[in-house]
Amino acid sequence: MLSNALLILASAASLASAQCSLPSTYSWTSTNALANPKSGWVALKDFTHVPYNGQHLVYATTHDPGSSWGSMNFGLFSDWSNMSAASQNGMTGSTVAPTILYFAPKSIWVLAFQWGATAFSYKTSSDPTNANGWSATQPLFSGTISGSSTGAIDQTLIGDSTNMYLFFAGDNGKIYRASMPIGNFPGNFGTTSTVILSDTTNNLFEAVQVYTVAGQNQYLMIVESIGANGRYFRSFTATSLSGSWTPQATSESAPFAGKANSGATWTNDISHGDLIRNNSDQTMTIDPCNLQLLYQGRATGSGGTYGQLPYRPAVLTLKR
Repeated sequence: MLSNALLILASAASLASAQCSLPSTYSWTSTNALANPKSGWVALKDFTHVPYNGQHLVYATTHDPGSSWGSMNFGLFSDWSNMSAASQNGMTGSTVAPTILYFAPKSIWVLAFQWGATAFSYKTSSDPTNANGWSATQPLFSGTISGSSTGAIDQTLIGDSTNMYLFFAGDNGKIYRASMPIGNFPGNFGTTSTVILSDTTNNLFEAVQVYTVAGQNQYLMIVESIGANGRYFRSFTATSLSGSWTPQATSESAPFAGKANSGATWTNDISHGDLIRNNSDQTMTIDPCNLQLLYQGRATGSGGTYGQLPYRPAVLTLKR
């Protein structure tokens, strides 16, 4: 009995010691660009990622040499070093700036995106690896925002035990939130949203992402910002998805992730992407002991029109 009790205590101590808090300051290492777009595309960007059967499943936005946006997924791959060899599968129905998740309460995969018939839309599937196996488009958010040249852009989704939440940006210094009871999802969040953060346009630009921090009573939000030295992410934390957000790492000199702390030498931009989640469900859970960020970067000195900027995928790993 005593030995069993000691084993239980040792196991509990081991589990407790394995839990990590988010750091107050961040420092990363970076891969180089992990894949080049296949023929016909000049950019791969806006990455969304889930673990799937022990492998990586990634969806992204594409841009061609002209003026057209599109979307794609990568064939499954087991390690980031294998991403360049994964197939790149174009989608017949464009899902720009996507978010993918598995909605566990209804055992269905959901892919949310922008620029459909409404501000945000979604599709569902039982096989997320099939880029062209998604359902017909359904409305996710039908509202509008004021004071924005782009309108609502760059949505993300997350749920707690009772509600699903939609967060999005507007390239205007504001972050917005809408919600619905979890039993109504997937569905339309309606036309109403609430401004939950407000700052300068450069400080709160786009590419908002929100995550549950494993082992903590905490949520993490990252938002892409425009800095003097390129795109970078600022971070905020909260104890409730319906509550207020506290600035965490919000300066360009000490950001969540940017040129100042990324360790990347091939790119100045640390731009639109997704923290690597430890499961695929609607809680969007990340492990603070093993933080990685799949991001879009572009070679230093590269230029061109926005859509043709040569963005490529790369991964940051937090130094611990």
